[in-house]
Amino acid sequence: MQFTPIRSNRSVPARQPQEWQIRDFSEGLIDKVDDNLLPENVARDCQNFISRTIGSLRKRSGQARLNPNAPLGGPILGLYAYYYGTPIATRRLVAAADGVVAWWDADASAWVELKTGQSKTQPPFFETCVNYMVCFTGVDQPWKWNGSEVTDLENAPVDGRWPVLHKEKLFVVPVTEPSTIVWSESFAPEEWPAINYWDIKKGDGDEITCLRKHLGELIIFKRRSLHSLRGTSLDDFRLEELDSRLGCVGPRAAVALGPHLYFVSDEGLCVFNGMRAVNLTAERIPKLWSQINKAQLHKAAAAVWDGLVWFALPEGDADYNNLVIAYVPTADGGVGGKIWPYRGINASCFQSFDDGNRIRFYAGDAKAGFINQQDTGTDDFGTAINAYWEGKSFDQGMPEREKQAKQAFVQDSPETINRVTLQLSLDYGDFQTMELKASDNMIREYRFPPNARRWRYMTPRLTHSQFGPCEVRGLLIPYKTRRKPKVRGSV
Repeated sequence: MQFTPIRSNRSVPARQPQEWQIRDFSEGLIDKVDDNLLPENVARDCQNFISRTIGSLRKRSGQARLNPNAPLGGPILGLYAYYYGTPIATRRLVAAADGVVAWWDADASAWVELKTGQSKTQPPFFETCVNYMVCFTGVDQPWKWNGSEVTDLENAPVDGRWPVLHKEKLFVVPVTEPSTIVWSESFAPEEWPAINYWDIKKGDGDEITCLRKHLGELIIFKRRSLHSLRGTSLDDFRLEELDSRLGCVGPRAAVALGPHLYFVSDEGLCVFNGMRAVNLTAERIPKLWSQINKAQLHKAAAAVWDGLVWFALPEGDADYNNLVIAYVPTADGGVGGKIWPYRGINASCFQSFDDGNRIRFYAGDAKAGFINQQDTGTDDFGTAINAYWEGKSFDQGMPEREKQAKQAFVQDSPETINRVTLQLSLDYGDFQTMELKASDNMIREYRFPPNARRWRYMTPRLTHSQFGPCEVRGLLIPYKTRRKPKVRGSV
């Protein structure tokens, strides 16, 4: 059975059979426009589905525990990939939780402790410089690890945070001077001359929240502004304010993809292209953004995986990141990318890790001591993923005319094991589950209940909470348009 193109317009005589179909789901979520005005390929609501190819709506991949039998003592506060040796001989995935920093021994399926007695509340941040990895928390003595020995990082500011190696200098932000960056000598992370500092719009009532290297510059975010430090040393450093409106909410909430820097601001998800910052979400998901817990937004995390930008955010009353927005960038990285909400992923931080055989994408569990591999399998730790997609309300551009339909067809992919459920809302009523009547290869036929065959507005909903992969390639509903109603009576 093949879907055929729609042929429907207002000049078609009443009651001539017509077809409404959706073959493109790729526009993602838009909740700003009234749903009956949305284009056909937009979701008015969705979760755990994504469409990156026209003609394919897929349920997101699953999650699996790296350490199911060896959890750390509390929520994961930090993750880091440390590679050392020439050529790279040793690869370590480092994690922090409950005051302990350790690396994962895959052969023994156990953690090897590096440092104990660390803060249980302040997240640690790591960086690789010279011949070792360094760690700063802002409250504990900074330390270094060369792969065999852990020692103090001498002379480094104890209250330094968010280390970034830039121009071979180690930059941090002191807790006691939250509008100032300080840095070490080149190639010498244990030499910190007092002269090596720069104030960033000090006295503006704001604080530095995030440091990132980008396009050869050091990008310095405050909560409400964005700055660039150019040059190679104190002799030629120059600071430029790039945006006085948009800033970054937290130290993990920015990530680079090609020439673009994506970040979470108080106003929404944004991108910086080297010249200016633009809000990506204000015109697409104001309703979803209004559900973000702004009081906990400083915990947001961002990462890039498989060409998508992952934003982990706290939704509702949650004090941890319980929502991921998977953002599909445009080819030029500008406005117009697609938004797909994922739920069921509690991510305090992200880290890609190359174990020498393949690269895996991990999230630190925001509620427990697990490291969770992302984008693997089709379930979340043995539990089926609950996904749904709701389309626009269809009225053929003639809401005054009543339509009539008896059947609907959904096209699956060969990989789909358990079928998707089709639900329909007629005239903005409750969603009703359609009865599956027949299957022909990848086409499934559903029947309307007798009391639900006439409508003016129809809203489709595809749901899948079964095990196994799920891909939908199209929805087709044959219908007839009844004659224009005659309205009688007085006003």
